[in-house]
Amino acid sequence: MQREITVREFENTVSAVDDIEEPIIVKRDNKKDLVVISLEKYQKEVFLNKLEKSKKEYEKGEVHSARTVFKGLREKYGY
Repeated sequence: MQREITVREFENTVSAVDDIEEPIIVKRDNKKDLVVISLEKYQKEVFLNKLEKSKKEYEKGEVHSARTVFKGLREKYGY
């Protein structure tokens, strides 16, 4: 469950907790401006999104072998 707090409450809230277990929505002038999540959860989401994108590219055949990639790099950079 997410929490909604004001900007004034934000500093006190993050100072009081050791780990952000749930997303915190920070409101400014009664507008929901910011979502705070733990770095661990953010990194996990980024990784999972990249993994899902890679799976879709693989399923569509939008991949190249390492040999083809390195050959292109050698041709481009002369190695």
